Amino acid sequence: LHRILFAIVRSSTLLLPKWYVLLEQHAMPKHVMLHDVVTRWNSTYDMCQFALDHREIIDIIAAYKASGLRDFELGEEEWVVVKELCDVQKVFKDATMFFSRGTPNLANVIPAMDQVDQILTSNSLNDATFSAPIRAACALAKKTLNCYYDKTDHL
Repeated sequence: LHRILFAIVRSSTLLLPKWYVLLEQHAMPKHVMLHDVVTRWNSTYDMCQFALDHREIIDIIAAYKASGLRDFELGEEEWVVVKELCDVQKVFKDATMFFSRGTPNLANVIPAMDQVDQILTSNSLNDATFSAPIRAACALAKKTLNCYYDKTDHL
C-alpha cells in the first residue's frame, strides 16, 4: 500500500490526475492519499483505513497498465490482512486519542493500558478472527508492552 500510495502522490502528471478523475467518477471528495510515516505510529492505521475506504479506486489504478504498479496490486487475501491490521491498530489509535484529550492520570492510564494488553492477548490467540501474520504482530506488540510492565515491577 505504501508503495502504491507514494507512487500516486509522486506522479503529478500521470497517476495523480488519474486518481482525481477516479475520485470524481466515484463521487468521492477530491483529496490526496494518506500514507504511513515511520515517526507517526498511528499513520499506518490512518493509511490502512484510507485504503479500505478507497479500495476500489486503488485496485483500478494499480491494475492500470501505464501506472507501473501491477507488481504491487493487492489480492483478496492481502486486502483481508489490511482489514485485520486496521482492526488491530484501532486499539492504539483509540488509546492515543483517549490520552490526547486531556491530562491523563494513573487512574485512567492503567485501566486503558490493561485494556490494550488484554486486546493484544486475545488477538494473538484468536485464530478464528485473525490470520497468522496479524496474530504474530499482536504477540510481538504484547511482548514489547510487557517489557514496559516488567520495568515497573522492578522499581
